[in-house]
Amino acid sequence: MIDNFLIQCKTRRAEVLEFLAVALGGYVLGIIVMMVIRANTMEENECVTLGVLIAAIMLGFVHLFGIIFSFIGEFNMALSMGATRKAYVGSYALFNMAELAGLELLLFVFGKIEFAIMGVIYPQCDVILDLTQYFQWKYLLAVIIGMTIVELFAGAVILRFGMKALWGIWAVWMFIMLVPVKLSENEMIAAKMHQIGMQIGFGNIAQYLFLLGVVVAAIMAVLAWKILRKQRVTV
Repeated sequence: MIDNFLIQCKTRRAEVLEFLAVALGGYVLGIIVMMVIRANTMEENECVTLGVLIAAIMLGFVHLFGIIFSFIGEFNMALSMGATRKAYVGSYALFNMAELAGLELLLFVFGKIEFAIMGVIYPQCDVILDLTQYFQWKYLLAVIIGMTIVELFAGAVILRFGMKALWGIWAVWMFIMLVPVKLSENEMIAAKMHQIGMQIGFGNIAQYLFLLGVVVAAIMAVLAWKILRKQRVTV
């Protein structure tokens, strides 16, 4: 496992640099957009840490699809060169989690720098959204483990069923991104959901969603390994 992990460190250095570039680009873009918006439309005393927000969104999107496709090619290559499935998948997942942890740390540092910059440039500014307040270990750990499982599961599914599976993954992605937003815009549905939330208790709902996420992640991890354990090498 250690040897395979060290190989991951060597072969995926370029990948890390690419993600760092995406994070930095999104961060700079967000700060520029924030300054333009604030100069034209926002109240004098309102600011948002938009730089780290845009960087996080861009990084999450690029990392998700970037790892899915890189894993597909590297899995075949590694096994064709004699690596065992268990050692390779384990080391790949371990490096992926370490990479995500490093990127989360970078975003946190970006957020603190942005907060300090706004304090200097706009001393009267009231920060109405600071993303760094959500950088708590339980959320960060959930993102690290959750994204790694999702990425490897999606890669395994595409390896097994081919590129046609990508359309199914894309459909699920769009459903998650769009349907909840559309439902919340419907006043009757939103009122009903609020009523249900009041009855159950919003704190309990969060716990139920967390447990559901754990169960789904466990199922995806098991299915991914079952697929990869039997997947034939195509290189």
